Amino acid sequence: MIRNNNKFSNIYKNCKRYYCNSNTNNGKPVDLVFNIQNPTTTTNGVGKNLNEIKNIIILHGLFGAGGNWRSVSPKIADLTNCNVIQVDQRNHGTSPHSDEFSYKLMSDDLNQLINKQSIEDLCIIGHSMGGRVAMLYSLLNPTKVKKLIVVDISPSELKSNTILEFKDYLERMKSMDLSKISNRRQAEDWLEPAVPDKGVRLFLLTNLILGDNGKYFWRMNIDGLLKNIESVSSFPSESEIQSLKNSTSPVQYTNDTLFISGGKSKFIQDRDLPKIKQFFPNYKLEVVPHVGHWIHAEDPIKFVNIASNFINKN
Repeated sequence: MIRNNNKFSNIYKNCKRYYCNSNTNNGKPVDLVFNIQNPTTTTNGVGKNLNEIKNIIILHGLFGAGGNWRSVSPKIADLTNCNVIQVDQRNHGTSPHSDEFSYKLMSDDLNQLINKQSIEDLCIIGHSMGGRVAMLYSLLNPTKVKKLIVVDISPSELKSNTILEFKDYLERMKSMDLSKISNRRQAEDWLEPAVPDKGVRLFLLTNLILGDNGKYFWRMNIDGLLKNIESVSSFPSESEIQSLKNSTSPVQYTNDTLFISGGKSKFIQDRDLPKIKQFFPNYKLEVVPHVGHWIHAEDPIKFVNIASNFINKN
């Protein structure tokens, strides 16, 4: 039985106190904050998925939060007749901060959430960094995931210039003197030299929160992400996953898997397909030609239809 996390509804009331202190978790999972979108009563039963999937977990990308998926979650819930659980991953959104940050730890966080909330009959949707967490979790726990949707990311190594861009973003955010910021336009102007794309600037600024004291603060853990930014460049190798599973068997998730790629994005290339096939032999790739990396934001109707049809299909 899935239960709402009571902390979520009240978290912004005390958000400054909640975010202030990073901590070292010594490799232990953290309790993730989440929100649940249930199917509406007026459309309950309209979306008939044939796979007995009852819950969908959505994992956001780097610098994001579960709330980034708030606009598409109700439609997915109605079209699939599923609960849609939007998760804030560690060091993001309203979830706890930690000095430790890796795909393995984020997979452990997810496993703790699933176990504590008794989430079954599950499909996971993961975007970018969240897609890699979803991939790793499914490879480690294949019986817990009925279907997997990976949005615009692959298990291949990210290019070094991409990681350098991410690092530049974080360093520019960290260098901002928040005591001198009185409005969001000032913050955007400060970011512009390191973040020339306005859409990316506005996305990053979703993490800038105005506290009860009238002062701005960053809700994500900039120091923790800067310290560990290299860790998001590489997906674990087969031997590393075998070690985590304490097994020498080939590492595969054999249930149906959908990769959705933006036609204008650089994150899934033809050279990545053999590695995708190695880990996910029953994968399908769908390319949305006219969009970039944020497919769900750039064409939400198309994304919702692709994802829902995949979940509903037997």
